[in-house]
Amino acid sequence: MTEATLRPNLGRINTTSHNFRADAEVTTDGRAKINLHNFSARASKLIAKRLDERPAWKLPIGEHLTANNKNYETDFQSVLGKYSGIPRINIAIFIVGSRGDVQPFIPIAQLLSQPPYNHRVRICTHPVFKPFVEENELEFFSIGGDPATLMAYMVKNPGLMPGIESFKAGDIGKRRADISEILHGCWRGCIESGDGMGGQAKPGLSAEDTDNLFVAEAIIANPPSYAHIHCAEKLGIPLHMMFTMPWSPTQSFPHPLASIDRHDTDANFANYISYTMMELLAWQGLGDVINRFRIRTLRLDPISPLWGHLLLSRMKVPFTYAWSSTLIHKPQDWQSHINITGFSFLKQASSYQPDDDLIEFLKAGPPPVYIGFGSIVVDDPNHLTNLIFGAVKRAGVRALVSKGWGGLGGEKPPEGIFLLGNVPHDWLFQHVSAVVHHGGAGTTAIGISMGKPTVVVPFFGDQPFWGMMISKAGAGPEPIAFKKMTEESLGNSIMTALTLEIQEGVRKMSEKIVTEQGDVEAAKSFQQAVNWDSMRCLLSPDRVAVWRIKKTNIRLSHLASSVLIDEGLIGVSQLKLQRTDNWHRVRHRDWYIDEGATDPLTGAMAFASGVATKTLSIVFDYKRNISTTIHKQHAATHDKGKDSERSSSEALPVLRKYSVSWDGPVPVNPVQAALSYPPERLELLAQRIASKSVPYQTGQPIRQRSFRAGRLPTRTPQNDAREEEHGLVYETAHDTSNFVTEITRTGLKVPVSFFYNLANGFHNAPSFYFGDETVRRRDNITGLGSGVKVAGKEFAFGLYDGITGVVTQPYNGAVRDGTIGFVTGVGKGAGGLVFKTCAAAFSLPAYTLKGLEKQFQKRHDRPLKAKILAIRLKQSLTEFERASHADKDEVIERWRTLGLDKSGVGLTGMGSRQSMKYGN
Repeated sequence: MTEATLRPNLGRINTTSHNFRADAEVTTDGRAKINLHNFSARASKLIAKRLDERPAWKLPIGEHLTANNKNYETDFQSVLGKYSGIPRINIAIFIVGSRGDVQPFIPIAQLLSQPPYNHRVRICTHPVFKPFVEENELEFFSIGGDPATLMAYMVKNPGLMPGIESFKAGDIGKRRADISEILHGCWRGCIESGDGMGGQAKPGLSAEDTDNLFVAEAIIANPPSYAHIHCAEKLGIPLHMMFTMPWSPTQSFPHPLASIDRHDTDANFANYISYTMMELLAWQGLGDVINRFRIRTLRLDPISPLWGHLLLSRMKVPFTYAWSSTLIHKPQDWQSHINITGFSFLKQASSYQPDDDLIEFLKAGPPPVYIGFGSIVVDDPNHLTNLIFGAVKRAGVRALVSKGWGGLGGEKPPEGIFLLGNVPHDWLFQHVSAVVHHGGAGTTAIGISMGKPTVVVPFFGDQPFWGMMISKAGAGPEPIAFKKMTEESLGNSIMTALTLEIQEGVRKMSEKIVTEQGDVEAAKSFQQAVNWDSMRCLLSPDRVAVWRIKKTNIRLSHLASSVLIDEGLIGVSQLKLQRTDNWHRVRHRDWYIDEGATDPLTGAMAFASGVATKTLSIVFDYKRNISTTIHKQHAATHDKGKDSERSSSEALPVLRKYSVSWDGPVPVNPVQAALSYPPERLELLAQRIASKSVPYQTGQPIRQRSFRAGRLPTRTPQNDAREEEHGLVYETAHDTSNFVTEITRTGLKVPVSFFYNLANGFHNAPSFYFGDETVRRRDNITGLGSGVKVAGKEFAFGLYDGITGVVTQPYNGAVRDGTIGFVTGVGKGAGGLVFKTCAAAFSLPAYTLKGLEKQFQKRHDRPLKAKILAIRLKQSLTEFERASHADKDEVIERWRTLGLDKSGVGLTGMGSRQSMKYGN
């Protein structure tokens, strides 16, 4: 068992076990220094053994679907298997970083939006890249954040964690606020129409805005976006990670952001554990920000950093790395869900028209050396400019110097130096002899692919990693750290890069790289990782399923559902977007995020740290709110509050006059009649469905009050007058009331957290201690009913497996491995008897209380649920209106051909055939 201790001072962690001890801390230059002390040479072997012994329910998603998705494919394979085409889906691509991070995704997005895929692809990134994305004819959505500010911050702090000076300057709070903004921006990019600019959701139910409605059905993301797995969990959709630097644990090389002092530790083990340590550091700094996003925005449970780190690798999330295997080969311990597809290039040379003065400079002498640092922002651009000019003179070469975001160059460069603006690299590098850059993945890729010797001057992040990889491959000299660079070192490196040996080495690499199609292979990698048959509509398999008929596993597209309703074959009350509390439509991917603590001790630590962290957070927020009330202008706070409440009030208009049901004798064709409904009526219907109060008769009275469950009370003129009259006293009382409410709520959750964490710890311990493959996956808890059901199952199976394991474990071990297997089985049986029976005892209060907690939380999810429902209703109406008679007739014909009209699935009752069953 590995035990991690998160110290009070940010940026320092320890982790120990009986095999090793490791500690990591942030040094003054911002790097994360990791010290390892190996107590046993068996440590690296233990890693591989534990990975191989993980239970079957933790294997890659492409191989093991959830039960309902697997049953859907199996039961209806005769229909679904006939279609080789791909349903068109909405893909949100999250990208956080510089232009070099965004650019590789552009050609991939273009391919996915074109035949044969034809998906709708939305690039969700920083607002500064809006023109860049849209000029490449792709949809853009702003997630907020300023990459220029981020680059300046990263230059000061070249590692994952910030340096001491940044702590003193207050930069940490600003960056945490940026991450919070980006998390919310990514979520908005999944469910909102428009481009996200201005921070407000655009109205989306009017007829002219229908085509702009967007709900993500798959996510592609780079790891620094952080919101990826959490948004995918909430929406129940596929997630695919893509990146230009290693992010998956491996024994082949260390984490690119780690500086390792491994002492006597095995090198393979040191490499592997560096990924865990870096993730723990990241979670220590951002865990509370991420959990606040999960709780307040997504209405999901928080995740403890003790098992929240390495979520992507533990969940076997499909990963595509956009570099060439010529430069870095795929490690042997990376499994089939991880692919290296090659560099992804955005071709811009064909449309670029260079200025005349640039052409004249290129013709005036031998090919120059390119020097540029892209999006890097430096504190003293004049000093860096003079250093570059001196190095060029020392090397005796001509140079093209890119001004970049750092503002290099001055007004009058020396002879033999030309200052560049924004010039596409795929055009420019055809005319240079070598390239000097910061080691960004994109610039590295294009330079090597065009056979240009490369000098890397790394500033931060993965740049030192790429510098070492280039040097190791023989494509350039050793990298020069920016803070250690001098005229002499840069000049010597340029001369070294121009030697015949390096030129020949990079030329051979180029010949292999130019044959690769990284963007094409990345698009294929995404397509292959998605289980398309489970996403198809049963009656229209070329469309994605978004609805499910209650009590069955029958999945329908927008068109199929609207046609069946209009024909009176099913009623709107029979359709569900959600599966119990995990409400959003058919869950094409059920992410099992919260498997919980690995053992009882970790569970106890998670309970204690969780309660302490939550309490401190509440106290801190209270102090901050009181301070804001006292020191900031009351008028600004007052106006902001009124605007916020007014927008909330406007989001739920009073629409008492409307009837909201499509069921009943009138009208004869309810969908055709609904085509003329105003947007407000659809919103009201969505609210009624979300609150499970859809009336079965038209004209039934509607109580507006029921829609506001879980929302703040509506602001009234009396409230405004009272606040204006009492000012500071009123606001302080309001903040104090919220503080008391939060503390009380936290106190009520203490017994839930205690029993829940310990129950999960006892449940998982046999797997993580002994590699026990008989440990069953615990079902998801979504409400009181499922909580009681899970508690009963865990109690019964815990006792059964614990007692019978005393006999079955030694027997199975002996059959498999002889005497050694028998002895091992005796240990597993004895350990299982203790842990599994304890798990059974704790499961009754733990999972019942957890179900009760979830039941109370459901009401807070209704506004968001109603918002998605309103979008889906409008999209269903639109597809119905635009569909041809032939398409509609085909849906009805397939319904009858499959015998669904006679199976009791329609309005006359619910189906009883096993293939129709779903649960509820």
